[in-house]
Amino acid sequence: MPISINNPLPSSMSSETRKCAKILESFIDPKQAFGPDKVIPRHVLAQAKGFAILTVFKAGFLGSGRFGSGVVVARLSDGTWSAPSAIGTVGGGFGGQVGFELTDFVFVLNNDMAVKTFAQAGSLTLGGNVAVAAGPVGRNAEVAGAASIRSVAGVFAYSKSKGLFAGVSLEGSVLVERRDANEKIYGQKFTARQLLEGSVRAPPQADALMQVLRSIGDSPRSIFDGVHELPSHANPSETFDRLERRRSTLSGDKRVPPARPLGPKPILERPRAVAKFTFDAEADGDLGFTKGEIITVIKQTELETDWWVGKIGEREGVFPSNYVQML
Repeated sequence: MPISINNPLPSSMSSETRKCAKILESFIDPKQAFGPDKVIPRHVLAQAKGFAILTVFKAGFLGSGRFGSGVVVARLSDGTWSAPSAIGTVGGGFGGQVGFELTDFVFVLNNDMAVKTFAQAGSLTLGGNVAVAAGPVGRNAEVAGAASIRSVAGVFAYSKSKGLFAGVSLEGSVLVERRDANEKIYGQKFTARQLLEGSVRAPPQADALMQVLRSIGDSPRSIFDGVHELPSHANPSETFDRLERRRSTLSGDKRVPPARPLGPKPILERPRAVAKFTFDAEADGDLGFTKGEIITVIKQTELETDWWVGKIGEREGVFPSNYVQML
């Protein structure tokens, strides 16, 4: 897969929102994230109160410097997303680092306080105004996601350098509100707070970013919730037999012939899907398959990017839902 290079230089909001849409999608889509174990977990995305997305360029010789740009958005009380607000970052340091690095960042704002901090006028310091922690990644984090996310750091940080996940930190960096970029796209001087509180509708130029945000969903669901699974008591044979016994009871002591059968008892078939891509099983419990294979879907959710349970022949396991297409 070719590695895309994103522009760290401050640019128009139209360009920034398109760039940030690509960045966010690369962190949530297994096909772009170098495998399903490299995505931001579904439960983190579903409970996020907002996102700050940006590209940062860092260069060093005797000292080091960095600059970058992006946007911040917030989830509104009705589950929709706010208009984006432009942000930038600048910083410097000392040390013997030599070279340069281009890094994409996604900061997940876990609570309302984190959103308010990003919405304040002026600037904020990561790790100072708000606590930042490295965010969990992949399928192992999905299992741990049963624990409440509200007790963790206000902000989760994710980063990719040259297309690969990196441990790069922006802690101590200053993020600033780019009021000039906001004014150009919105036509007047709106503050970041006004934008993130939903006072202004997102402009058409932000449609690509809004589409990615809407794909995230607004509530966490698990493949173990059994969204499409029959209740354990809903056995078709038992249900028909129970109705037959009740019919006999209602007829009293009189011997009456059984009612004429209405037809064969229905057989409930599970949905099936065809593999759009090859998925190599990497862990115990994975259901590996090749492109074109048919999978019987046992458990599924309504999210576009999630882990489902399926079966091929006698093999059963989990697989990424966006690797298949329902039949």
